[in-house]
Amino acid sequence: MRGRPDKEMIRLFASLCKSYLKELSERQRIQKATDGLKHPATPCPKCGAIGKLAKHGDYGRGLTSYEDGQIIDSTISPKRIFCLSCESSHAVLPDIIIPYGRYSMIFVLTVLAAYFERAATVVNICANFEIAISTLYDWKKRIVLHKDLMLGVLISRKRREHSYILGLLNSGNLSGTLNQFFLKYGFSFMQNQSAVAARSGLP
Repeated sequence: MRGRPDKEMIRLFASLCKSYLKELSERQRIQKATDGLKHPATPCPKCGAIGKLAKHGDYGRGLTSYEDGQIIDSTISPKRIFCLSCESSHAVLPDIIIPYGRYSMIFVLTVLAAYFERAATVVNICANFEIAISTLYDWKKRIVLHKDLMLGVLISRKRREHSYILGLLNSGNLSGTLNQFFLKYGFSFMQNQSAVAARSGLP
C-alpha cells in the first residue's frame, strides 16, 4: 500500500487545524489554504523541481459540506499549477477535499460517526444526510481499511471505529494526521482506491 504521493495534485494540509476551524466556512478555509500556497517553495509532485511552479488557472467542481447541522452544496474553484520544468499541470487541493469525491472530509466523518454510534438505522442516516446506502457502506469499508493503515492492525483492532472517528473530528490538528497518512501511503485518507488506480478526470 505504500507509494509515492499522487503526481496529479498538490495537497495542502492546514485547513483542518485549530487556527482555521474557528468562524470559517469550508469554502473560506479552502480559499485561505490555497491563497497561502508558496509557489517558489513547493516542489513539483511529478519531477520534484523547486521554484518552477506557476499559476495555471482553476477549474470548477462541486463540494457538499456539513456545517452547523446543515448540508451545503456549493461549487468551488480549486487552483491549478503548471510546472515549467516538466510541463505538467497539477490541481491544488486543501485537506477538506477528498480527491475524486464530492463530499468534504468533515461531511464523511460526520456521517460515519452517526453510523458507528448506532443511534439510528442506516435508512434514516442516509435520508438525513441525503446519500445513497451504497455510498455509506463504501465509506464504512474505507474507514476500516484506512484506520488499520493509520494505526497498525493490532492497535486498530483494539479501538472502536466510533471512538476513532470522534478523535479525528475533535482533533486540533486533523491536518497533521492527514498529512502523515498522505506522505506514508501516497494517496489521501478516505480516498477511493479505484480512483487512485484509474487516475481519470480531475481530482
